[in-house]
Amino acid sequence: MHPNNWLVSSGGRRGALVELLHDAGARVVVTDASAFSAAGRLADEFEVVPRIDSAHFIQETLRIGMKHGSEVIIPTIDPEIAVYSSSTELFRRRGIDVWVSSPEVAELGWDKWKMFQWMVSNGFPTIDTQEIIQARRSSFDGKIVAKPRSGSSSVGVILAKDSFDLDFDLLTNDYIIQRFAPGIEVTVDIAVDERGRVLATIPRRRLEVRAGEVSKGVTIHVPEIESLVRDVVTALPGAYGVLNVQVIFDPVSRSVQILEINPRFGGGYPLSHASGGDLIGAMCRSRTDNTSSVEWRPGTVMLRYDDAAFYLDPQFALNPWK
Repeated sequence: MHPNNWLVSSGGRRGALVELLHDAGARVVVTDASAFSAAGRLADEFEVVPRIDSAHFIQETLRIGMKHGSEVIIPTIDPEIAVYSSSTELFRRRGIDVWVSSPEVAELGWDKWKMFQWMVSNGFPTIDTQEIIQARRSSFDGKIVAKPRSGSSSVGVILAKDSFDLDFDLLTNDYIIQRFAPGIEVTVDIAVDERGRVLATIPRRRLEVRAGEVSKGVTIHVPEIESLVRDVVTALPGAYGVLNVQVIFDPVSRSVQILEINPRFGGGYPLSHASGGDLIGAMCRSRTDNTSSVEWRPGTVMLRYDDAAFYLDPQFALNPWK
């Protein structure tokens, strides 16, 4: 049965996700630490919550979920994944399902160095990676990428033509260095039910990225990508919900390397949904239908454009400088 009441956490600009849920006839509550959330203004109910690092974040979100009869919570940003992951039982006892993976998977998604180690130990192809301490002594030859081991949205990422082009002294000890992997970046949206079954894998090529999030993309059918991502997600210790995995694909050699795991809805998920890949519906049907399938269309293109949510705030009329 499709839940009627949803809570989208840290909604921010995820207005398209709110609209997808509305299209399914659902009632949507959005929470955010900022009152200036476009998704919040598009929702049926919007409530401001403490920041994720606050000791009151979980309790306040639980209170809001119970107040509005929320049946499912969808976390949307990286910093909140681990917080929700350690509190799923608290919500479950109140009849609220949080679409979040285990603490182990949350840690792999947050810490790129631990993810690299896990990939290697499990025999999955991934990008050669070094900790900054090792790289300062002897880095990779050729083009390299420096990034925070727990960063997101491409914040702090530095591309250098070689190790001599990168000032290692300016990098903090939480950086990692990766060998640049030529190829095409592809993001794969995946749905994993409560029994650990992968319900669908939908690859989408990133044609253009803005502020770390895809702005133009197209769904593609590449068996090598789908097979590898399915194996990786199945091997994860407790994946659950809608996740996305970023890979680098070489169309000449047909080789695939895992770049990152993000145990949350991807910002480009609306593209997969528009192609027919309703992973939200697949997750809901999986509770009662063991043969639920997802039919999606390769070649579906997304060209994002700016839209806006409008509302009246009398406080600004009284004091525009508040």
